[in-house]
Amino acid sequence: MSKNKTTPSYFEKVIQLLKSEKLYPDIGVVSGPSSQPEIIINGQKLVTFCSNNYLGLANNEEVKKAVISGLNKYGFGSASTRLLSGTLDIQVDFETALASFYGFGDSITFSSGYLANIGVIRMLVDPFPYFPTPFDNGNGVIFSDELNHASMVEAARLSKAERVIYKHNDMDDLEKGLIRHKNGRKLIITDGIFSMDGDFANLVSISRLAKDYNALIFVDDSHGTGVLGPNGEGTAHQLGVADNIDVIMGSFTKAWGGLGGFTVIKNKTIADYLRVTARSYIFSDPILPSTVAGLIKTLEIIKHGSGLRQKTLSNAKYLRSELKKMGYEVLGADNIPIIPPLLGSEKNAIEFSRRLKEVGIFAPAVRRPAVTEGRERLRLTTMSTHTRFQIDFLLEQMYKIGKELRII
Repeated sequence: MSKNKTTPSYFEKVIQLLKSEKLYPDIGVVSGPSSQPEIIINGQKLVTFCSNNYLGLANNEEVKKAVISGLNKYGFGSASTRLLSGTLDIQVDFETALASFYGFGDSITFSSGYLANIGVIRMLVDPFPYFPTPFDNGNGVIFSDELNHASMVEAARLSKAERVIYKHNDMDDLEKGLIRHKNGRKLIITDGIFSMDGDFANLVSISRLAKDYNALIFVDDSHGTGVLGPNGEGTAHQLGVADNIDVIMGSFTKAWGGLGGFTVIKNKTIADYLRVTARSYIFSDPILPSTVAGLIKTLEIIKHGSGLRQKTLSNAKYLRSELKKMGYEVLGADNIPIIPPLLGSEKNAIEFSRRLKEVGIFAPAVRRPAVTEGRERLRLTTMSTHTRFQIDFLLEQMYKIGKELRII
């Protein structure tokens, strides 16, 4: 007897469950640019406080002109992967400039930050992948903060290495793991700034432990690059430990306002190794050349962008301070443009976000699976292009709704 084709499949059942529990995301359609403080979603004008365009560069006129010039010179795409058909001069020039900006030995760009993590992390601890060598000494060990970004979690899962998950920013727990695995290659991976909690990794202590136990350090600094550091180099430079970090990964989708990802590598020999082993580099086309042209201009702006950084961080500090005065529990550090006020429950988070949208503010609720139950929140972010009037409007509504829902 054949099965009834009208019976919901596994996939249908899951979707029905998510929708019945109000866990399926309601993703609005943005008309026009989504990078400005004011956007239009489904015909409604909203002030957005969830963009990662921290420095407001996604719509910068100089950058747009550079992209158009690059498009006219190089065309739309790059035709193939770099190892197969060669690499464009503009890509080499940009990677050289990136390495110099960070003071590292070399740089490799990827089509996305996710691909950078997926390609690089495993190759820092796995044996050479193509044939046995006299130097192989088994699989290494990856030590990963429990709150690391999903792309790092996936990268570690792809590796043959043993995975040790240490408690968030708990250096005693990390050291216990390092003690248990004294031999073989070791790699510590961590966010520079944790994207949901808005706090710093303890890179000073991690640097000390890595030196004591002969481990490499990989930092995903997607939310720090462009925003922190003397010239926008990011978290490691802000904390004064850049010389101790082996690989820094960054995303061009946030403060840079563009597309793609990169790694800067302290040791050029390791960079040479990654170029012939990282599968997401070997088997994926590079960032579009016109986008690279825009990113070169963006790098120039970031180098001299202290005013943009100061405005972004000033906005963040003001918003965080005022929310705390109201009585909100706000996670994270003062000088980070990620401001997460906790709301106590999934129901509160959903209702809070809905009411904000009704008055013209876009700030989606953050809940399962992004955060654990009971830690639901808004993940507010500030940009250099936000006005004080817009932030005060948000604060006015945060106070009103917070009182109505008895959160504050």
